[in-house]
Amino acid sequence: MPEIRSRSKRLIPVLLALLFVGPFATAMYMYYYGGDSWRPQGSVAHGILIGNPPSLAGETIPLAGGTTAVFTGKWSLLYVGNGNCADDCQRALYQLRQVRQALGRDMSRIQRYFISTGGTPDTELMRGAHPDLIVIDGNVTGSKVLAALGGYGEADVFVVDPLGNIMMRFPAGTSMKDMHKDLSLLLKASTIG
Repeated sequence: MPEIRSRSKRLIPVLLALLFVGPFATAMYMYYYGGDSWRPQGSVAHGILIGNPPSLAGETIPLAGGTTAVFTGKWSLLYVGNGNCADDCQRALYQLRQVRQALGRDMSRIQRYFISTGGTPDTELMRGAHPDLIVIDGNVTGSKVLAALGGYGEADVFVVDPLGNIMMRFPAGTSMKDMHKDLSLLLKASTIG
């Protein structure tokens, strides 16, 4: 009997070590040798991060009334659409305004732009429905902005950081909830703007 007791006393530390080291060793094995199905994939972002982001820093775009648009100092949301802005465009601009307002106290850190890709924007209509929206006619003064955006689609929304870098794109049809989540995380993590 003393032999069994001494053997069980020696077995306890080994079992305790396996209890603590075992899960770690299993996880490491699965990560490195378990194939792609065990490795973490992707990210939690709903928008598309732009690698090697183009910059709008230093761009000053003249606007109607003698004012200018500057893409530094604040976060900027750039909505790209036809200047005629039909019902879908109006709905998207309304949703973009709602996303900005849902950010609460961080709302003042964001400015919104409408970049027209064609047609003539009705600035009076835009000003009435969206007083804080900055309208840029892509055919007249915003060609540099459209060129910097590169590949874009109608109703895409781009995020420009306070340093002027175009860093994220939300494709047309991205839900307000998903856009709000990404922007909330971005503003929470950012100390600039």
